[in-house]
Amino acid sequence: MTRNTTYDGDVTLNGSEQPPVEVRDPADAFVSGASIDGDLTVQNAEYVFTHTPVTGETAASDSETETTIRGNLEDGYVQSVGGDVLLTDAEDVFIAADAVEGAVSAPGAENVYTDESVPVSSADDYDISTFGWQQSGSATDPDAGVYAVGMDHDVELEKVRQDVDLYLVGHSHDVRVDGRGASVTVHFVGYDNTVHVGPYLSSTVETDTGFDNEIDADPYPAEDLVEMSRREAYSNAGFGRRKVTFQVPNEDDDWCPNCGQAAEAIIERHQKEAFFLFGWPLWTYDRSTNPARECENCSPNAVHTELTAAERREIFD
Repeated sequence: MTRNTTYDGDVTLNGSEQPPVEVRDPADAFVSGASIDGDLTVQNAEYVFTHTPVTGETAASDSETETTIRGNLEDGYVQSVGGDVLLTDAEDVFIAADAVEGAVSAPGAENVYTDESVPVSSADDYDISTFGWQQSGSATDPDAGVYAVGMDHDVELEKVRQDVDLYLVGHSHDVRVDGRGASVTVHFVGYDNTVHVGPYLSSTVETDTGFDNEIDADPYPAEDLVEMSRREAYSNAGFGRRKVTFQVPNEDDDWCPNCGQAAEAIIERHQKEAFFLFGWPLWTYDRSTNPARECENCSPNAVHTELTAAERREIFD
């Protein structure tokens, strides 16, 4: 006999429901990793986003369900079910990697976004693991990364000095990552997710199983490559005839003429010989007309991500 349960608002399957379980007409549905012991059938969804192989056959049917959840449902969250699950008439369904022990099918889905070759660690192996709606988290000096399933999560990683992974399932997540000398690898499963990456980190989108996801990377600040600014050089000149050297940012070029690479930060090295009075050149005798240039790729003052973990700790500790 089917047990019918009526809900208003969000519903979470946490292991207390007798399987097979059917959830009828949720707005969106989010399936976390290692959450379903049986099969998952997503029936008549608009969009399905998944890192799990999908078949066209129905793995479970409503005639076989022991528990049916219906009502004025908003979003559905699948955290733990000891058997089969049927999601009927959902708008969007987001399925994490290794979420289902059995088969996943999506009969009647309008669009299926899938990538089946994504190695992902267990949620417990990450520095931050969030699940649900409008969750938040932060970590300092992380060594693994972020695992987020749901919608509208706000997460921050600070002082990142080791390579980290971001696994983002759902939509409207906002993740900020700051640090030095490390790389950020991102897996998107869904849409409208944004990762903000600081200027001293490299970033790569390993998989984008969805749309309208982006990495917003801060440009490398040219000022960080400057050893001596024009103002400092003039101030140090004192009184009389002096030769000074200084560097200024070059904002006109996108390619470094020194190393030939595309660059976000380029500086010019200048020389000037002048008569100085109170830190200001009154008469100029000679100046450089073809200043040397360098960028974040070739400057000895730049922080490079190819440092080893030991080198990073030695430099930044």
